[in-house]
Order: sequence, then structure tokens, then C-alpha cells
Amino acid sequence: MSLLTILRPATEQDCQAIHNAHLHAVQYACIRSYDETIMHTWESLLDINSYLETISDKNKALWVVEYKGLIQGFFQVDFKEAQLDALYVHPLFHNLGLGTALLSRAEEMARNADLSFLKLYASLNSVPFYRLNRYESLGTAVLQLNKTVRVECELMRKYL
Repeated sequence: MSLLTILRPATEQDCQAIHNAHLHAVQYACIRSYDETIMHTWESLLDINSYLETISDKNKALWVVEYKGLIQGFFQVDFKEAQLDALYVHPLFHNLGLGTALLSRAEEMARNADLSFLKLYASLNSVPFYRLNRYESLGTAVLQLNKTVRVECELMRKYL
């Protein structure tokens, strides 16, 4: 991570930038693994208000990574569920260590919250990233996006 990179808790003013990074990550990184129906459904579920809800929830954390002064990624962790709910980096800034920095901070926060493990539902395109970071696969999972669309992913876990 370079000196041009800052990790910090998200604020209400960050929600539009978080949404932008989230949407671009889904649109460009996940398209290799999912069909058009899943992609459109997934994109339609991204809601700026969900970030506000996370910021105000004491059982969750939402952090951003700024690179060269702009938010380029984020993570969302649910301490009550011991779950990493989201970790996304804008696709133009992949392979710069931003995702690894976000993941390391999420794991540090989980350890500080006395969690012994962190689990996640990894999109198929992100499985190699999590494996590189020592997450183990617990098997294939299917998440219901809406009444008719389901998405395949991988349930993963790492002992902290």
C-alpha cells in the first residue's frame, strides 16, 4: 500500500462514492462469472441507503480505501454474524493492494471484536483472491437475489 492510500471508517458523505465503486466492481469484475440476468438483478439491488444503515449499526463496520484522494473500494463487516458482507475495489484499481489492505483491516477489526473466524459468501470471480488470503472453501452456496434469480457463490471461512 502506498502513501497515496488511506483506510478509514466511512461517513455519510461517502455513500455515493462507495456506491460508485460497488457498482463498477460488480459490472466489470463479476461479469466474467455471471450471466446478464444475474448482473442486472445484482446491480438493481445496490442501494445507497444500505450503506447509511451499516454506518449507523453498532454491530457492523463500513470502511473505505482512498487512493490518490478518491474512494476506490470498501468493506462491510457484520460482527454479530462474524461475516464479511462485502469487499469491493473499483476495477480500474485492482492489483494495487487495495483489496488486501481492506481485508487485513476487516480481519484486524474482527479479532479486536473477539471473533475467532470470519466467514463470507464469495462471488465466483473473487474466490482466488480469498484463497490467496488463506480463506478455506466450505462449499458451494446459492443466494437468492430476488424471487426468481439465484446466484452461485462459495462459502468461505478463515480462522483468525
